[in-house]
Amino acid sequence: MPIHRQNLIDCLDEMKDIYLAAPNASVRSGAFISVLHEYCISELFNVGITKKHFSIKREAKIYGSHKPKNVDVAVIENINGPQIIIGLRSQMSSVSNNILTYYEEIIGDCISLHDRFPMAVLCYVYLLPKNPIKPGVREKINLERAERLFERITGRTDWRDTKDKYEHFAFLKVDFETKPPSLLETIPLLGIDYFFDKIITTYNNRKPL
Repeated sequence: MPIHRQNLIDCLDEMKDIYLAAPNASVRSGAFISVLHEYCISELFNVGITKKHFSIKREAKIYGSHKPKNVDVAVIENINGPQIIIGLRSQMSSVSNNILTYYEEIIGDCISLHDRFPMAVLCYVYLLPKNPIKPGVREKINLERAERLFERITGRTDWRDTKDKYEHFAFLKVDFETKPPSLLETIPLLGIDYFFDKIITTYNNRKPL
């Protein structure tokens, strides 16, 4: 079942309002990205995650191979620990200056968490605007370059495979200049429409018979 796209558009519209009200403060405080956290949690419930067997936590402290990490959204089983982990990041400006640093960072997180929890379903949602909407900022954002980067680090189908790839990765290319914001097309591998369905399918396939 595809995502509730209108709910996502509403989410992006709310994020835009929060950002424009205080571009710097809303990013530093987490108020901007927290709206996307809540959207992801609602979609996890829609694909069948229930509170009966799991707890779903925001900003959960998960111990990786070398140090604890605060992950954005985690589905945690009481006995077996984290089963699904979703990282989220947005860059609303200075994309070309910082994207490679963040890219290396999220690969490092992926390796560390796969080292500790090889069967966990690790996923990521990365949001970039078509154009910056921060007042006074002009920047050409290369969404195609970002797409090529993200394509390289997704598609881990077997838990015994390489640890430097996420099971699933969603790239949100957003035009915030339209009203409401519009979601631009990306390659199917990085699409959001069936992102949460793919997560639950991968999780179910890894459960013991």
